[in-house]
Amino acid sequence: MTEKKEAVRKAYMAVFMLGLVSLFGDIVYEGSRGVIPEYLKFLGASAVVVGAVMGLGELISYVSRLGGGILADKTKSYWSLVFLGYGLIAAIPFLPISQVAGGWLLAAVLIILERLGKGLRTPARDTIISFASKAIGRGKAFGLHELLDQIGAVSGPLVLALILAVSGSYTLAFGTLAIPYIILMLTLYTVYKHLKVYGEPPASEKKGAGGILSKRTVVYISAVTLNTIALFPAALILYMATNLTEAGILGAWFIPVLYAGIQLVDAPLALITGIIYDKIGLKTLFLPFLTTIIIAPLVMRGDFISIIIGAALFGLVLGTKESVYRAAIADLSTPEVRATAYGILNTAVGVGSLIAGIVYGFMIDVGAGPLTAAYYSASIGIASLVLLFLVAKK
Repeated sequence: MTEKKEAVRKAYMAVFMLGLVSLFGDIVYEGSRGVIPEYLKFLGASAVVVGAVMGLGELISYVSRLGGGILADKTKSYWSLVFLGYGLIAAIPFLPISQVAGGWLLAAVLIILERLGKGLRTPARDTIISFASKAIGRGKAFGLHELLDQIGAVSGPLVLALILAVSGSYTLAFGTLAIPYIILMLTLYTVYKHLKVYGEPPASEKKGAGGILSKRTVVYISAVTLNTIALFPAALILYMATNLTEAGILGAWFIPVLYAGIQLVDAPLALITGIIYDKIGLKTLFLPFLTTIIIAPLVMRGDFISIIIGAALFGLVLGTKESVYRAAIADLSTPEVRATAYGILNTAVGVGSLIAGIVYGFMIDVGAGPLTAAYYSASIGIASLVLLFLVAKK
């Protein structure tokens, strides 16, 4: 019994400490993301350049997750990839250098380097969490990790906004981010020093079932991908909300507040749905999958109440995505290919988000109504539910 309690204690410590690493990481890179487009413009970049840099960064982030997952499984160097990935966040505090040398081109390189780091570390980090969380429940572990992660995601932009409001200095704003970056790396080193045993699967998992993804895992990833394609993106929820600010119904403050509201719904629900997943398994996903279907027609109505409800429901789906989606991969894949499975999942979700953004963006541009959005989200959403049912019934 004592050994079991010690295993649980160490597991909680590992997940909590890795959550703190993500918290400080989010303060740095999420804090900078709202400022970077304006900073690139300050350096002389055109709108096309800003769009290209941000788009290329996201593309590299998702593609490198697949490469990072495969590399992690081939080399088993999970911790090395985590250190490399988080280490590249250092590119953000160094952004002010571009004001004296290199201009927007150097800034673009640093921004893309940080996104590359995000892709390289994510599958390896999630695999380590899956190894550590065996003793406490994977849903709870990924939910706790996401809760801490979102604290950083909300506080980071607020901190940078405050610094810029007071000083007006990009150098001070980005330079200040060196402080949470240093704390991040010290915390990561502490986790590794005391809990590096989680760089390999627990004894109960070491006898894997082979070096390829199971059919059930592939069907699950396909279900999640279709669900993502049906999901109305957060960026377009904010875009629809700008109609309310432009009409004078609400002030410009409403957009960032709405985005923060989505994150605030996401954070606790990630932990709640993670705990539920540990008790009932993949059945947890039926509610968010059904919720996905109704978000698009709601938001496309365009009125204040519909947008608020749609944003809150999106936060519910997002919270589930960040906890249960990741926990399920750990339960559906063997240790030999788990990082690869995470890489494929993340890349598929990225592609799905791109497709959703293009399709729903086109609907908005051509003036399609809620009924068109309902037909689209329902057809894709029902297909995802069928695949989920096939996986969950086993």
